[in-house]
Amino acid sequence: MDLEALGCSPIGDLVKIEGTDAKGNYFTHSAYVPHPLPADVELSSKTWNAVSQAMEALGRLKQACSQLPNPGLLIVPALALEAQTTSALEGTHAALYEILEARLPQLAQLTGEVREILGYEQMANEAFELVRKRPITIAMLTDLQAVLAASSRTQPRDPGRVRQHQVIIAPENYKSMHDARFVPPPPGDQLAVGLDDWQRWVNADHDLPIPIVAALAHYQFETLHPFGDGNGRVGRLIIILQLLRSGALTDPALTISPWFLRHRDEYADLLLQTSGTGAWDPWVEFFCTALKEQCESHVAVAEQLMEWIRLVRLELQTRRWGGVIVQLAEDLVVWPVVTMTFTAQKYNVSTPTAKSAIDRLVEIGVLTEMTGRNYRRVFGATSVMALVESL
Repeated sequence: MDLEALGCSPIGDLVKIEGTDAKGNYFTHSAYVPHPLPADVELSSKTWNAVSQAMEALGRLKQACSQLPNPGLLIVPALALEAQTTSALEGTHAALYEILEARLPQLAQLTGEVREILGYEQMANEAFELVRKRPITIAMLTDLQAVLAASSRTQPRDPGRVRQHQVIIAPENYKSMHDARFVPPPPGDQLAVGLDDWQRWVNADHDLPIPIVAALAHYQFETLHPFGDGNGRVGRLIIILQLLRSGALTDPALTISPWFLRHRDEYADLLLQTSGTGAWDPWVEFFCTALKEQCESHVAVAEQLMEWIRLVRLELQTRRWGGVIVQLAEDLVVWPVVTMTFTAQKYNVSTPTAKSAIDRLVEIGVLTEMTGRNYRRVFGATSVMALVESL
C-alpha cells in the first residue's frame, strides 16, 4: 500500500492498526479510513459530458424495456451474465452455459464455482424485490451478504454481518500485511461510523445526477469494505439497486460487471487512485463510460433478440408448426437451455411430445445438443447465448 500517497489524501486518513493476520503473524501497519462523501463535487466539462451521455443511455434502455413484450427478454439473461462476470472479478469462473444448465431442476450435480455463482443470482433476485419496498440499508446488505456467504466454497468469517476482523486487498500469494495493495478501515467504531454515513448519504436527496451518486457510492462502499467476503459482488449489485431505487431504470435489465471485467486493472487502479488524490474526475468518467456502453449494448441485444424471435416465428409458421414447439421456441430467449424432462414438466406435456418439439427445433437450428450423451441430454439456443455473452 502506498502509504505516502494515502497519507496525503484530502478525502481520507491513515490510522494505525495492529493484530494477527490470517497466517498467524503479528503485525503493525496502517489502514485507510475515508471521509464521509461530499454533498457536491467539482467535475470537469469532459466528465459532465460523460455523465450526460450515461443519463441519455439509461433513458434509452428504460424506454427499450418498456417496449418489450416481456422485459424478461433482457432481465433473465442479463442476470446470468452479471452473476458470471461479477464472480469472475473475484476469481470464481464458470461458463455461461454451465450457469444456465444449472438452473435446470433435474441437474443436481453442481460444481462449487457454479453453486457460488447461483448464490449471487439468488441474492440479486431477493435484492430486486426488497429495493422496491425498502431503502438501501446496511441491514439489508448484511442479509443479502448472508445469502451469498451460504453458497461460498469456503465459509467466510462473519457471514451476514459487518466484519469483526481486519481485511486486506492483496495478491493470493501475499506473505505479510505489508504486501497488501490496500488496507480498508479496521473493524469497530470507525467502520461503523463510516457505514452509517454511507447509508445516510445513499438515501439522501441529492441534486447530483444518479450516475454520479452511484459512482461515489460504489467508491465509498468498496473503500470501506464492510464484509469479510463478497464486497465486490455486493458493491456492484448496489449500483443496479440505486438505478432501480432512483427510477433511472424500472427493470434490472443491466449488467455492469462485464465492462468492469474487460477493464479490471483500470477499475482497481482508479478506485485506489481516487483515495490517494481525492480527484473524482477520472473515476466518475470511467464509471459513466461503463454505464453508457453497457446500456447501449443492452438496447442493441434487445433488438437482436426480438429479430431472432421474429425469424424463428416466421420459420415455424412456414412449416405450420404450433403448440408446444412455438411456446418452447419463444421461451428460449429467457431460458435458453432445456432438457426433455424439463420441457415436459414446464409445458405439462408427455416426454415424447417434449422430445418431438426439441427434435424439430434442432432440425431447423434453433436448438443444438450441448452434451453429446444418450441420457440427460441438454439442448441450448446457442444464438441466444452468443448474444447474451456479447453484452
